[in-house]
Amino acid sequence: MSEKIQTLFSKIAPRYDRINTVLSLTNDRRWRRQAVALLKTDPYQRVLDLCAGTLEMSRALLQVNPRVKIDAIDFSEPMLKVGLNKIPFGQRERVRLHCKDVTTLDFPNKTFDGIMCAYGLRNINDNEAILKNLKRMLRSHGKLVILDFYAPEKIFPKLFQMSYARFMIPTIGRLVSGNKAAYNHLKDSMRAYYTPTAYRLLLSELGFCNVTVKPQMGGISYLISGEIP
Repeated sequence: MSEKIQTLFSKIAPRYDRINTVLSLTNDRRWRRQAVALLKTDPYQRVLDLCAGTLEMSRALLQVNPRVKIDAIDFSEPMLKVGLNKIPFGQRERVRLHCKDVTTLDFPNKTFDGIMCAYGLRNINDNEAILKNLKRMLRSHGKLVILDFYAPEKIFPKLFQMSYARFMIPTIGRLVSGNKAAYNHLKDSMRAYYTPTAYRLLLSELGFCNVTVKPQMGGISYLISGEIP
């Protein structure tokens, strides 16, 4: 990922969670709970939290699967530091932090039972390459869970996202975070990303099976998952 994006996220780290709550109309935590629910059962004992940010996904997963071991990866050290302070002290040993670019991951083959990523893959230019790498790191029957904003396909979500992204996201981002540039980036990345249908096809072509696509709030956000045979 570019140093520009890294700098943007590092600057807004202390206010990142509050901004997400406002921008998602208070839905962000509910969406994350829906995502981690797919990884809450015993077989998912080691999970990779990709683009982990302030560890909201890690924290949510620990609430439903307290025995899980998590490797949390993010290129912003300030974001990870904010996140670690939110993890209950008795559970911090279950979360291993890695401050690095997610495009350079070199975990051994078949390391993880599950991989989750919330609102991060959209910031990566070559999703096909990173998905191939993630597939390599998943064990047999392992699951990939992705929560993100995709380019909308239906009329209402498209109209809503166009107006919300153009006017509300930069304005709210500037007022709450003081950093309009970070949320201009969010607006631009949403517009340039895959549609949900295209992403489902990409996962299937790369060898993921049982690929599911679940719209949230009428298609504003999507929860996409796939498994390794």
